[in-house]
Amino acid sequence: MAYRFGSFRLIPSQKTLLDGDTRVLIGGRALDLLTALVERRGELISKKELMARVWPKNVVEEGNLKVNIAALRKVLGDEPQGQRFIATVVGRGYQFVAPVERETMSGAVTPPQSRPQVSHNIPAAWVRPIGRAKTIHDLLRRLSRLRLLTVAGPGGIGKTTVALAVAREMVALDEHDVWFVNLSRLSDPSFVPHAVASTIGLVVHSDDILRALTNYLRLRNRPQLIVLDSCEQIVEAAAIIAEHMIAAAPQIHVLATSREPLQAVGEYVYRLEPLESPPDSAHLTIDAALQYPAVELFIERAIAARGDFLPSDEDAPVVTQICRRLDGIALAIELAATRLDAFGVRELLNLLDDRFSALAQGRRTAPERQRTLLATLDWSHQLLPAVERLVLRRLGIFPGVFSLGSAAAVAGDENLPYSSVIDAVASLVSKSMLSANVADDALRYRLLDTTRDYARRKLADANELNMVSRRHAEHFHDLYARVTDCWNRPPDTRWLANHIPTIDDVRAALNWAFSAQGDTSLGIALTVAAIPAWIRLSSLDECRSRIEHALYRADARSPTLDRQRMKLYTALAASALYTRGMVSQVDAACTAALAIAEQLDDEEYQLRSLFAACCGLVYSGRHRAAEERLQKFRSIAFTIQNETAMSEGNRLTAFAWHHMGKQAEARRLLERVLEWYDSPNHRSQLSDNHVKGREGTRSLIASVLWTLGCPERALKEARRALIDAQESDHTLPIGYVLVFAFIPLALYAGDLVSAEGALSTLQDTVAKHGWPSSTQWRVVFMARFWSR
Repeated sequence: MAYRFGSFRLIPSQKTLLDGDTRVLIGGRALDLLTALVERRGELISKKELMARVWPKNVVEEGNLKVNIAALRKVLGDEPQGQRFIATVVGRGYQFVAPVERETMSGAVTPPQSRPQVSHNIPAAWVRPIGRAKTIHDLLRRLSRLRLLTVAGPGGIGKTTVALAVAREMVALDEHDVWFVNLSRLSDPSFVPHAVASTIGLVVHSDDILRALTNYLRLRNRPQLIVLDSCEQIVEAAAIIAEHMIAAAPQIHVLATSREPLQAVGEYVYRLEPLESPPDSAHLTIDAALQYPAVELFIERAIAARGDFLPSDEDAPVVTQICRRLDGIALAIELAATRLDAFGVRELLNLLDDRFSALAQGRRTAPERQRTLLATLDWSHQLLPAVERLVLRRLGIFPGVFSLGSAAAVAGDENLPYSSVIDAVASLVSKSMLSANVADDALRYRLLDTTRDYARRKLADANELNMVSRRHAEHFHDLYARVTDCWNRPPDTRWLANHIPTIDDVRAALNWAFSAQGDTSLGIALTVAAIPAWIRLSSLDECRSRIEHALYRADARSPTLDRQRMKLYTALAASALYTRGMVSQVDAACTAALAIAEQLDDEEYQLRSLFAACCGLVYSGRHRAAEERLQKFRSIAFTIQNETAMSEGNRLTAFAWHHMGKQAEARRLLERVLEWYDSPNHRSQLSDNHVKGREGTRSLIASVLWTLGCPERALKEARRALIDAQESDHTLPIGYVLVFAFIPLALYAGDLVSAEGALSTLQDTVAKHGWPSSTQWRVVFMARFWSR
């Protein structure tokens, strides 16, 4: 059943309200109220009955009903005196007074056309975007014809809320992949391309991240919407990457939020205005005041903070003054509303008046909007107990989300025990100074961006910034050092979800450690500890750049740093090999790592450095040189009876023999390697910096078997290699197997269906990782495919 009234169409079974052909943004409670009223058009429905219908299992105050009726009238366009849809029967209830037409919807359903599932990272809405329905509709309309649109306005006005609402609508339309990129945590403009690439799932194995990103976007079949949020700190870098993305392909759209325009080519600026407040009037009723979004926001948040809050007509002028004095800034209004758990509205107004008067004596050169927002934040901060102020400012050191354990480790000290930090965090959440979010069964916390900036100012004012930065860096060094072995185990999805977000903390800690006020030795140690995480994330380009910086800062004359330098050089060789190819840097890094390992008599790292060198020689076609280097590798492995190393050496030897024409010898060697992988003595590979041994071995033996005239077994091994690679959930082995085994053998066998599917997978992998060699292979494979 559907109901028509005015220009609206209500479909209760689909929880949908349409205005013409446009879906109306409306809260679930308000929609339930509308359904109840429309279904009984012309009847008076009591307040008690409506509350029982909408809140069947909860006891709520009448104020909740008033707020939702006001929101409903706002959506329908009812004026306070007009009431063309909903009439108030004073003291009794409400009545739907507009004509209603009922219609039975057809039961026939047209099957939807098959289309790829939309990809996005947009979180579910925590709260509805009050007073922004028209803005969201306008932005959606503009995005249909504009390529780069910037929502500009002062901090705290609601730019991110509006952008997320637009993104959710785009996801619901199922026409675009939608990606939300939070740039607020970045202070270094050079990492903006990496932030965008990481968000959309692009792992870059080349020097030029920007080029890899534009190539990736160019290869996408579905239109893309990229939301760049909080661009003001790195506005020039944001402008550059926005221009590159929209230039990549015509189906790319960029929605940015910033306190100032990007001033990029093709940019259109949408100025987000403050929430509208009622004019000052002593005769204003609460129902009339609730027609204005600033008051609606204040009342809804106040009821959420204090369930028994029941706004009266006497409160309406006072609430109006609060909203007007807060300039309609959403964040400021929300912070003020949460304090109704301790104060009445008149006390609240007096406190706000005093704080504004004090700040009028402040720095005259500060922008007015900053003075207003800072006044609100400072005022809210002053209401906190001393312990909560201390914890809040120390939590400002976190660049993004953080766990309760990390909060206690960084914010606590000998004078602030664990239990006190926990209590303070809980109180800050309840006062909306801190956000709590459950993701993958793990509770994570984060400060709003503006609150984080404010907390860091307070941290600097208290002369604690350097001390807390050190504690933050030490905590994440200890955390990563403890879990190093976990990164090399088979991936545990929940464990990874809990630890991967902390890579932002590692970046922030490294930035501090290598700053003038930091601790270089701590930065070097943290870089070493974080190497397995970068490898697991396939962030090899960032890994390489961080290692290069750490080596630059490490004193080569200090013997105490030799072990760390050895590990850094070994990882540098592998990361450079997969991002740059067999360049001189790889050979130099291997040589340096081997020299230190020999000096320290560390056989494991002698093997690791030699293995990286041999991989580079084999992949670059220098097979005889590789075979010579492998002799030394095998000698060390045999001396210390390292079976894993011996197996890895045999695999590389067989690779060289295969390309030197020694097919029978290569086959016998590879069969022994596969037997070892299936044995109970098998353990993880020598170094997780490289392609997994089992997948690499199966790929190689498939090629050898085809060359020897065993096509059926060759294809079987190629399929098994691809299954193993996909189950590993690691992108490098997947691309390796596709390029060196599965696609060429499928083409040789004439299995065009499998080849076409694998080519599509490879194309996505090429776009995602930017492997130059894979790009060349893809062109060759496609030429062979179409020639058939």
